[in-house]
Amino acid sequence: MIPQGRHPPLDLNASLARVAQGGIPLRAQERLAEEAGPNRRLFTSDLSVSEFLLARDAHCEPISQVMGSSIFHVGQIADYKGSTGEIAVISDAHRQVRHRALSRLFQEAIYVGADAVIGARLKERMITMGQRGKGGDDGGEVLEFTVVGTAVRAPWITHAPGHPIVTDLSGQDLWALAQDGYEPCGFLFEFCQYHVWHVTSEFVGVGELGKAYNGIETARNIVGRKVFEQARYFQAEFVVGSDISLEVKEVPCGFNNCELNDMDVKVSWFGTGIRRIPGAAQRVQADVPPLILSMMPIGRHQDVKLEVEDDADDIERAAEEAEEIALEIDEGIT
Repeated sequence: MIPQGRHPPLDLNASLARVAQGGIPLRAQERLAEEAGPNRRLFTSDLSVSEFLLARDAHCEPISQVMGSSIFHVGQIADYKGSTGEIAVISDAHRQVRHRALSRLFQEAIYVGADAVIGARLKERMITMGQRGKGGDDGGEVLEFTVVGTAVRAPWITHAPGHPIVTDLSGQDLWALAQDGYEPCGFLFEFCQYHVWHVTSEFVGVGELGKAYNGIETARNIVGRKVFEQARYFQAEFVVGSDISLEVKEVPCGFNNCELNDMDVKVSWFGTGIRRIPGAAQRVQADVPPLILSMMPIGRHQDVKLEVEDDADDIERAAEEAEEIALEIDEGIT
């Protein structure tokens, strides 16, 4: 008999085979069965207290925390030195690691019968930097992408059967959208790494670096165009909550004795497509959610850096002065 609270041993080969076929591990299935099955006693989520309360007010019933992750190795990259353009191998690797992680979160949401996943938190890190330590220009880097969110039942969100809507909108965001008659309809993401050869070759004196500007704008346009295509696929009217990051880095040219440098541009975009709920009337006026302030006493904390002067001697001196003033006032009254 297996002790209470412990799981029976699982077939590791069967679990790996499921993952290889695009499924979720057997242990993940066990966790979801405990949290969302007929004998559920509790659920876990990544929602804050205010998110949880406002999500429930928007008729979203939390079911379970769901997650997905992927660790991806970038393959060998063809020599791109001496040319300007997108480094497709690196861009595709970032797209695939995102897609695989989100696909596993999506499958977990399907397993628990969710209508949507809200509050998705995204995290990406580079595990290795490649053989020459430049971060991908030799095909040696290993990427990890993780996404965690809360699966909810929300019958008012329009979606095809068995296709829950994934969104990084917070509980507060979802509440505000619902009040105005809007719903999320899809999660959008895109990435581009663009290389500019000899970025300063045209530079003489003082002036704008045209190659650098064009490289950044081209990378942005590549990402923006693909996000727009995704929004059209999901029949979105707007894209909200966009998290756009831009990283520009000067890199060595790579040719012997070449004094000119190249430039790498990385553009990443995450967002949520929204549309009006079919048949929903636009509100005239809605209640404003309460402002919730978190308060922390001022003082010395090991893990908190204060921007104010809090020297112990100054604090003690200020306390003495306050006490003297109070005594003077008291004497004047009496």
